[in-house]
Amino acid sequence: MIIDILTLFPTFYESPISVGIINNAIKNKKINLNIVNMRNFGEGNYKRCDDYPYGGGPGMILTYDIFKKYFENNNKGYTIIFSPSGKTLKQKKIKELSQKEHITMILGHYEGIDYRVEKKFADESISIGDYVLSGGEIPALLLIDAISRYKDILNNKDSVYSDTFEKNSFGLLEYEQYTRPEKIDDMEVPNILISGNHKNIEEYRRAASLIKTFKNRADMFSEIKLSKKDLNIIFDYLINNKDDA
Repeated sequence: MIIDILTLFPTFYESPISVGIINNAIKNKKINLNIVNMRNFGEGNYKRCDDYPYGGGPGMILTYDIFKKYFENNNKGYTIIFSPSGKTLKQKKIKELSQKEHITMILGHYEGIDYRVEKKFADESISIGDYVLSGGEIPALLLIDAISRYKDILNNKDSVYSDTFEKNSFGLLEYEQYTRPEKIDDMEVPNILISGNHKNIEEYRRAASLIKTFKNRADMFSEIKLSKKDLNIIFDYLINNKDDA
């Protein structure tokens, strides 16, 4: 898989891609990552890449020309532009993108990018959440990391498909996890998890995921099919925890 990153700040990626799962994906040639310095396509001696916005307003806008020059001389993958106004990135989209052979990511900075860049070159506009960052470098890094997890480099592939937001996790937030020792600082691992009864453990984890999702992300229930048993778990939680509801 080829991933091209079009950025004004290529040095941002020097440390993040040298460690962890992204580095593994690169070393194992699952991902061919190209960091493109868009200042090389800037105008004049100072390689200017931005200009004032038409209509006035604060900040500077990245120009159309620098991206036009790049795409005139380079292969275009499935092209993503990061924007707060794009569709919110979800696990289903990450999985879909991980199956592409070539992705190009356009990273904005300053006040934004000339809209004609998105109109002409982007196949999709993506947002990573309802907040504003200084540029697209962090969203792109986040997406690369998420894609890397699908590139067959994990020791235990099952861990990918059982995580929160994966289909195999039933669309719920993941239950709490514990490891040894059983007791520390007056906190104990729930007895059921060390009982060895796998059926009871599965039921406990399902209930824990339901309650966590209800408390933290109740909006997710609109996309989850709940059984009568699931609903009873939530109702019981409400009855026993009225002050937290």
